Amino acid sequence: MSAELEPVPWQHPVDSAPRAIWDVLIVGAGPAGSIAAFHLAARGHAVLLLDKERFPRNKTCGDGLLSDALRVLERVGLLRRVQQLGLPIHAASFFSPSRIECELPWGYWTLKRRVLDTLIARRAVEAGAYFCQGDVQKLMVTSNGLIACSTFGSGHVCHARVGVIATGANVNLPQKLGLVQPRQASGLAIRCYVRSQRSIDRMVISYDRSITPGYAWIFPLGDHEYNVGCGIFYRGNARDRTDLKGMFRKFTTKFPLARALLEDGEPISPLSGAFLRCGLTGACPTGANNLLAIGEAIGATFPATGEGIGKAMETAEVAAEVIDDTLRSGDARRLRRFPDRLEEELRFRYLGYEAAERWLSMPWLVDLVARRARTSKFLQEAIAEIINETADPRTVFSLGGMIKSFCQ
Repeated sequence: MSAELEPVPWQHPVDSAPRAIWDVLIVGAGPAGSIAAFHLAARGHAVLLLDKERFPRNKTCGDGLLSDALRVLERVGLLRRVQQLGLPIHAASFFSPSRIECELPWGYWTLKRRVLDTLIARRAVEAGAYFCQGDVQKLMVTSNGLIACSTFGSGHVCHARVGVIATGANVNLPQKLGLVQPRQASGLAIRCYVRSQRSIDRMVISYDRSITPGYAWIFPLGDHEYNVGCGIFYRGNARDRTDLKGMFRKFTTKFPLARALLEDGEPISPLSGAFLRCGLTGACPTGANNLLAIGEAIGATFPATGEGIGKAMETAEVAAEVIDDTLRSGDARRLRRFPDRLEEELRFRYLGYEAAERWLSMPWLVDLVARRARTSKFLQEAIAEIINETADPRTVFSLGGMIKSFCQ
């Protein structure tokens, strides 16, 4: 077992936190919270990072790291370590509802969140952040403008000049503080780990009719382990009639690759689920209260793909810059720039994925894209560029894109 998977001595009980006024208190040590903690600590600020779980801990996720995540990890000096511990994926197979397969070159990695989150949290600690285990009971603004944080089972109250909520799709805390809108999730995904002697050396993404209107995946992790799961984006009242476990059973019994994987193997973890929050909506910090939310709490996950690690970390980078400027200037009103910065730097990237999600909800259109992508060099290159975020998804998922695919 690698050092990253053993109990970490650098996560302390919250009662051990120095009784000082911290510059920044960050609630949640997933990728967003820990990236923000790293950048702020590296800039010389006193950072207290809290998570309710003892690390390392499991997290429901697809465990895929695409180009945006890899770029962020490189900026914090973790890319090489992630590549040492993760698995490189050089190809991907996309299956349409009619099981039309489209093969594409791939250049990304898979790494369990249990390992990834521990690596990033440790990097924050190395930069100077103080990392504690504590389940936040209450977060409030005191009469002197400080953030006061109390945790369950502890009489220790932590104080900070700025508070950051990075609790992922669990928005109970930021919702109480008026930091996120809307309250409801955008979708739901479930996954389990499978160990199998069957060899699949590529990412598999399926929009099979057996799981319409959802999508499913098989992601290799190395050592004969796979992340197998499925998800759905809510439309209208779909959340009221979604049987995601039933969809998962259909995928693993009717989709040939998934069925073969289980015939030659077995699940090694229970099914676990997580809500998705997409579209980058809901950042509502008010400078007077010195609070803001980042990551999936504000919908950092991409529509259509469900990819959220990279974008969550990018919202953290933006937040760290805004908070650093606020602390150095002493002007709390500068926190109000955070939503505008998100709009300027990230929001435009979501528009095309929202269009793609609408297309992907119509099986016949997905079949059409898959058929054309098998022979159209234009579509093959465009899809690769979409994954690298060097092209807008509307270059493919639009009438103009389809017309162009017949010409190139």
